[in-house]
Amino acid sequence: MDSGVFQHFCDSPSRVRPCGCSFGLAKRSVILFTASLMLHVAGCGGHASIHIAPVTLKKLSTTAPLVQTISPDACYYWINEKGKLCIAMSEVRPSLLGRHFGERFYLSLVLQEAPAGTARDYALNRRSLRARYSKGYTHRRAASLGGIAAIWDYGRKRLMGRFRVAGNQQSYSVLTGWKGDRRVLLVGEFAAVENREAGLKILAKTEREAMRRSRPDPVPQPVTGPPREN
Repeated sequence: MDSGVFQHFCDSPSRVRPCGCSFGLAKRSVILFTASLMLHVAGCGGHASIHIAPVTLKKLSTTAPLVQTISPDACYYWINEKGKLCIAMSEVRPSLLGRHFGERFYLSLVLQEAPAGTARDYALNRRSLRARYSKGYTHRRAASLGGIAAIWDYGRKRLMGRFRVAGNQQSYSVLTGWKGDRRVLLVGEFAAVENREAGLKILAKTEREAMRRSRPDPVPQPVTGPPREN
């Protein structure tokens, strides 16, 4: 084709040409809409920020992080059959290496009765908190020894709260099973949405094996066999 004819074809107002600017603008709009939708969906299930630090003064690792930070993207609350306020949260991050190599964190709080108003402080005991963490061959579980929690905005769209808990943590090894009596400090804050069904599923994961709150001694005790995830 003659170059003049080709130029005329491109410049002719009667010809319809794709506009790079319009395509780029439309693409950016789709990306922004998708990102906004993902944030909205993620926010529908509540969220939390948890910090876990060992408090032992006997040994200090030169490589392990001083504080472990976990950001659950699901957080729920409900009132159980005994009238107690329950909160449960989780973070599940899959791995390309397979399900058992993913990162999983579950935490549950069982407090006393819900506040008469919109806010209340709670004294925590040995049955108040349960937590489990797994990543690859690393498995940990923790139970509260004592602490304090504060909640507010009860009865509104989201239940807000924070807690500070002294706990006992154990680790799992294939050779020795669950062992350890490591003291840890768990500090967190959360925004929970009401969902009894979803919360009960998380709570059940935190109470597996020797972690049941109904045990005479609710502090974790060694058990045989690997940690169960199903």
